[in-house]
Order: sequence, then C-alpha cells, then structure tokens
Amino acid sequence: METVKAKTKIYDQVVEKVKKMIASGELPQGSALPAERQLIEDLNVSRSSLREGFRILEMMGFIESIPGKGRFVRKSRGEGSQSGRVPLQDEAILELVEARLVLEPAIAVEAAKHASPSDLTRIRRILTKTGKDVESLEHRAQCDYDFHLVLAESTHNFIFVNIVKMTFNLIMATHERIYTLLDDKEIFLREHEEVYDAIVVRDLERAARLMKAHVQRVYKTLQNGIALEEVYGEES
Repeated sequence: METVKAKTKIYDQVVEKVKKMIASGELPQGSALPAERQLIEDLNVSRSSLREGFRILEMMGFIESIPGKGRFVRKSRGEGSQSGRVPLQDEAILELVEARLVLEPAIAVEAAKHASPSDLTRIRRILTKTGKDVESLEHRAQCDYDFHLVLAESTHNFIFVNIVKMTFNLIMATHERIYTLLDDKEIFLREHEEVYDAIVVRDLERAARLMKAHVQRVYKTLQNGIALEEVYGEES
C-alpha cells in the first residue's frame, strides 16, 4: 500500500510540473514537450512514472500524443477567438461536461429500465448521506461521484460503469476547482432526488429530461463561473 502511495506522489510531480509550465507560458499551446530523457533528469523520476504522468495529463486534456511526432500541449478549440482565453484546464473541464451531456441522460434511461430494488436502495442511501453535509466541498464531490456511479451500475451495463468511472476520475482529479465553481450546495441534491424519483416509477422520458437539465445547469454554472473569473482577472 505504501509503495502505491509513493508511486502516486512521483507521477503527480510530473503532472504538476507540466501543468505549471503550461500555465506560465513556458510551454505554449501547440508546443512540443521536452524530451523524455530531459524530463527524467529534471524531475528525477523513472520512465514509467513519467509516462504515467503523461497518461494522466492526456486524460485531463492538457497534452496530446501525435503518432510519429511526439507529445504536444493541446491547442484550445477556441484559439484565436474570445474563448481562447479560457485556461486549458477549464476548457478541458467544460469539454468533459459536454460529453456527460450526451452520456448521462442515456444512463438515466437505462437505470429506469433495469434498476433492481437493491439498486434503488443504494441510490436512496447516497441521497440521504449527501444531505448530511452539503456545505463540505469534499463531501459533495464524493457523493456526486457515488450517485452517478451507482446510477451507472443500476444499468447493469459494464460499459456505462467504466465510462462513468473514467469521467469521474478526471473530475475528482480537479474536484477542488470544479466544486468551488459549483457553489450550488442543495441544488444538485434536489436534482439528484428528482432523477431518482423518475427512476423509481420507471418514467424513462422524465428521467432523461431531468438528467439532461441537471448536466446542462452544471455546464452553465461552470461556464459562468469561469467567465466571471476572466472578467475580474482582466480588471485586476
């Protein structure tokens, strides 16, 4: 167990170092990452830890691998436009929520079709747990993950489960940033409860509609929070 923790800290160093280089402009969008040998020496890490760090950075939307060319800082979709000012990390967060906007309503429908009584009991327990400490950022983040994961498990489709695990692993990697912007507290709990109620009565259309509205609100809240930070940042 200790070995796993130590390794995690090592590749986290890679992730944080490259993120700082991108944020500072030392590695501009579209630029190639330094050679592996150089980073191994600079960071004093093994090749396996370096490559694990690269894997996480790619999943988080900071870098991309181009076959035959190497690894590069990912270019913003909105480069050259107003949205190009959005930090790469925030753009990756918004893209992740866009993907969830397609995925989550489908999961809600399949959960409404296939959820067993024990699945419904598990979801209800998570909602009860969520309501006990909505003020805590850490608590909200974990309960949000638990709710959407159990919903995916209620579909009894392992592909949905693995996709939700992957997306929420990315969310949890930057959860402080995300849930600070999502200062919704009771709102997300109420929306989760409404989705649950639709699933209990097997109302497929309502479950999909409510989940879509939930993810759309999350997206809009994040988008508005990031935009406000840009405005205040320019003023200062």
